[in-house]
Amino acid sequence: MAPIVLYSTRRTPAGRAVELTAKMIGLELDVKYVNLSQKEQLTPEFLKMNPMHTVPTIDDNGVALYDSHAIIIYLVSKYAKDESLYPTKDLVKQANINALLHFESGVLFARLRWILEPVFYWGETQESQEKLDLVMKAYDMLESTLKHGGTDFLVGSTITLADISVSTSLSTLYALFPADASKFPLLVAYVKRLEDKMPYYDEINKTRANELMELYKQQLGKV
Repeated sequence: MAPIVLYSTRRTPAGRAVELTAKMIGLELDVKYVNLSQKEQLTPEFLKMNPMHTVPTIDDNGVALYDSHAIIIYLVSKYAKDESLYPTKDLVKQANINALLHFESGVLFARLRWILEPVFYWGETQESQEKLDLVMKAYDMLESTLKHGGTDFLVGSTITLADISVSTSLSTLYALFPADASKFPLLVAYVKRLEDKMPYYDEINKTRANELMELYKQQLGKV
């Protein structure tokens, strides 16, 4: 069987979530980076796989899927050797993981996109205090989640898909706007645990988030 093909970009948090998940379960991917500026996502071949023309998209030997959250659940459900990342029998834990996947999509990534798109696509050169305040509110929600759970990771004492997904947008926001340890001590400690405990975190998350941060600063004229 041929490796699953992942269509993505190097720095997108959503694509990184798929790459991290594959690493966690020992799954080989054939990663093909799509040049969005050249509109490679709008070719007939790509649109046949994904009519929404978004990345990431996978082709699992003829089965095409898109949206990172759907993809990572599919990958672990089909290919993982156990249920540690996404349980099927513990429905409460599964629901809590799902809630954090929606939080990543609806809060963390949405706020990150709101910050980046105007700079990269619309030529804005000023950071908005309103947007920065919303990032801090997102950090506060994560701080409260970690305090409420009382565990090392977002849903329990081991890494789950919640951590993998959240870590991608979080690492990018964190590179752009580091959290103050005096205000968010649990969040800062959590990020350190991710760096220490999540395989390939530095390579796939931290390094690429820093690359995006440098590009962002260049666009703003800060470097």
